[in-house]
Amino acid sequence: MKKSILLTFVLAAGFVATFLTGCGTDSGPTCNSITGRDTGIHIVYLDELNPGITPIRDTLDATISGDVVTIQSKALGKALVGKISSSNCNLINLDSFFIGSGPADTLRITTTSTALTLQQNDGVIRIWNVRAGGTGTITSTGATTKLSIAKGNTNITSLGGVLQDLSGRKLNLRGSFLKLP
Repeated sequence: MKKSILLTFVLAAGFVATFLTGCGTDSGPTCNSITGRDTGIHIVYLDELNPGITPIRDTLDATISGDVVTIQSKALGKALVGKISSSNCNLINLDSFFIGSGPADTLRITTTSTALTLQQNDGVIRIWNVRAGGTGTITSTGATTKLSIAKGNTNITSLGGVLQDLSGRKLNLRGSFLKLP
């Protein structure tokens, strides 16, 4: 399955778009509910700069058990796990997410971006050795996410090579998802 560079980071973003039901009280905030599938995109940022990488389309399916949320990202092909914040029922704190360093763990994302130069020059972004975490916010119409990448490696050689080693680069993936009717 082909994936885009942001797909790796999409995971974390994906968790945010979850199914929340009945989490509010009369005296607290209104807890938004996502009772189905969410669809949207992840956009890659270097700190606050958008380097122009093609957004990653994703579909998220979530389940909830108590305050634990499990989000399945179609683009990533993996499940992400997080917890509903005890102080804000519309906030999900995502657990750390890892992608291994072996060939079977490498994410492969097809891209048509002309802003990127790849080592293999075959139109496939490869991502491995990732550690990330983030948050998601549930809205009345869907969810927004932010996944921060603490470390990882890619085969992207453009942009001064800053995306080959992602450690300390403040790479983050920001997602915007809408509920499907």
